[in-house]
Amino acid sequence: MKTLLIVRHAKTERDHPDGDHARGLTPRGTREATALGHDLHGRIGTPDRIVTSDARRAVQTATLIATACAAADRLHLDPALYGADLADLLTALRRLPDSAMTVILVGHNPGLEALVPALTGGSDRHLPPACLAHLTLPVDRWAAVQRGTATLVAWVEPTAG
Repeated sequence: MKTLLIVRHAKTERDHPDGDHARGLTPRGTREATALGHDLHGRIGTPDRIVTSDARRAVQTATLIATACAAADRLHLDPALYGADLADLLTALRRLPDSAMTVILVGHNPGLEALVPALTGGSDRHLPPACLAHLTLPVDRWAAVQRGTATLVAWVEPTAG
């Protein structure tokens, strides 16, 4: 059994002179990501791996979560997650090391919004900034992840920041 915690990056600034990839968190986003990190630590303890897009806002979100979860040494950047669609995200999951039982995946919409219902077989649902979808997957190997087999354990949206 694997545990996957899907997190959309926290609230970001609207624009950045260097483009979308460089947009960072707002003060509210920083508070939301920190609170989510503490919630995650209470929920799962220290994850085996945190995988994040290399966009600045995702890295900032993942770093705040990693700090709260005592997992700074388990943070891995995956540039393929920036702009990833459902197929890209499934490929990224299937490449995870099998030694990682609990993984936090930090990324972006619309890919993450497509990933949750694809894995659970559930209906589409909006994934707002700093939202968490906590899933369990009945597999021993990440390469065996299939559509429609995950169970949604929890859906956590940020409190007003």
